[in-house]
Amino acid sequence: MKLILLLFTASWVLAACSFFGPSILEIIEDKYEIADTVRSSADPEEVAKIFIADKPLSEVAKTLEKAKRPERVSKVVNDKQVLVYDDYFVTLMPNKDDPNKTDIEVAPYDFVRDNYQPSFFDGLLSYYLLDQLLDTHDWRHRQGWRCQMTGGCYRGYNQSGGHYKGPGSIPLFRSTPFRGGGPEEGK
Repeated sequence: MKLILLLFTASWVLAACSFFGPSILEIIEDKYEIADTVRSSADPEEVAKIFIADKPLSEVAKTLEKAKRPERVSKVVNDKQVLVYDDYFVTLMPNKDDPNKTDIEVAPYDFVRDNYQPSFFDGLLSYYLLDQLLDTHDWRHRQGWRCQMTGGCYRGYNQSGGHYKGPGSIPLFRSTPFRGGGPEEGK
């Protein structure tokens, strides 16, 4: 009887692990090299993480979809694609320096809601769907107004990158493993 109970418990645990499994962020962290992070203007603890894959966008999308099934997959529009998971938006874009590589941006829902320019999602996801995912009402207009009134919002890593300071009052900074500055800067 104990053996049957032990086998039943073990099979249930294995089934639960395969159902829930690692998050898409954990999968991406295991497979790809992190390149940068972008901090949220609304909550400095929230970050979008940027990874680089040595494969074209279509191959990266297939790999991620196979590793963990997304809730939503957009079409490729203007050289970008969005995969929506239960806890993250994953945006795929060709790398600016090498189009054979792909930038993978992983952003939690709160980061997307509080920082993104609504037009970033034009053609990728409907605003009705974004309202549902971000648990908001009329996110496009509210965030668009906020972006306009406060000087701009995040337009994705390829367009905003480390220059993003956000619509909030808290200044943002880009963290990277590389130190910069000119000849007169201390290093």
